[in-house]
Amino acid sequence: MADEPTDADKLPVTIVTGFLGAGKTTLVNHILKGDHGKLIAVIENEFGAVSIDDALVGENIKEQENIITMDNGCVCCTVRGDLVLALLTLKDKTKKFDHIIIETTGLADPAPVAFTFFINPEIADHYRIDSILCLADAKHIGLHLEEEKPEGAVNEAVQQVAFADRILLNKIDLVSESELAAVMEQVRSINGVAEVIKTTNSVVDLNKVLGVSSFSIEKTLEVDPDFLEDEEGHAAATAAHDGAGADDHGHGHSHDGGKTECHEDHGHGHGEPAAKKPRKKRHDLTGVSSVGILAEGELDFNQVNTFMMTVLQENAKSIYRSKGVLCFKDQGNTKFVFQGVHEHINFGPSSVEWGADEPRVNRMVFIGRNLNRKELEEGFRACLAKD
Repeated sequence: MADEPTDADKLPVTIVTGFLGAGKTTLVNHILKGDHGKLIAVIENEFGAVSIDDALVGENIKEQENIITMDNGCVCCTVRGDLVLALLTLKDKTKKFDHIIIETTGLADPAPVAFTFFINPEIADHYRIDSILCLADAKHIGLHLEEEKPEGAVNEAVQQVAFADRILLNKIDLVSESELAAVMEQVRSINGVAEVIKTTNSVVDLNKVLGVSSFSIEKTLEVDPDFLEDEEGHAAATAAHDGAGADDHGHGHSHDGGKTECHEDHGHGHGEPAAKKPRKKRHDLTGVSSVGILAEGELDFNQVNTFMMTVLQENAKSIYRSKGVLCFKDQGNTKFVFQGVHEHINFGPSSVEWGADEPRVNRMVFIGRNLNRKELEEGFRACLAKD
């Protein structure tokens, strides 16, 4: 019998979490541009059907095949099966990666994402979690930590902070010293163990986020004693060794992409059925949606500026996140990137221009609660420049 692989034999994985707009993609780009000599693969998860982050990360990754995007769902629930497939795809590539980064959607509960590395034996043998890194937006994290949820549902922002072994308290330049102290106290009340690193624009010493081996299963079990049980109450170790939930190609999952509820249905083939506990309700996204807009052509700069300022100010609490890749009239091949968190916006030229044969298709995404799709789509399309 072959020896069990040790952690030294396994490929390290950094799980990057944090609420919408905290600076996760900026951090990933900072890592990719770093002088570390590592070959890094990135798995991107976007909540909406229109993908933006792959374009932003793709600017700084050497080969496009080193990035895998999972769209239109949350990696902790509706597209968790896609995460398994993505990890197995990377494992089977001929090139040998030094590190994997998983950037979760800002609405993801990190517990089921981390659980993936324990439930599937093929993944457990090849990968190890190096760290669970949470980006916390110093300006807005308090709002999300205090958001009331339906009974039985978890607060995703709280879970993200609680499960982290490293916390980047980002955008500290946007708050006063007293506000920063209050946020630190709030974060520490949830997680008093993780190292907290204060950052601006997600800039951090890469030695503090790569190859740190800071993930601890013992600490994780303190946060969630049922972590090593799946949502039906079965132990992960039993499931992994007995092939529980394995589909026809042995990937240990059942993926129903049509569901929007935050759970998956797994078949179980245990010799001795374990006692079941009530199914755990991971998170509730009632009313939360993504409005993705594709609009070909050039935009009028002033109209976009007026539209976005108006929409985001009037819907500051309900629109959590907005982002886009835009083409403006009279700007040649310059590609623009739009970033918004609640009412705060920033946009400017991308480091990558529009290609000679690349269609000038504007991509815009709004993520929030109780969004008016018709109003957003019509308002954005009205910003297209008239001939």
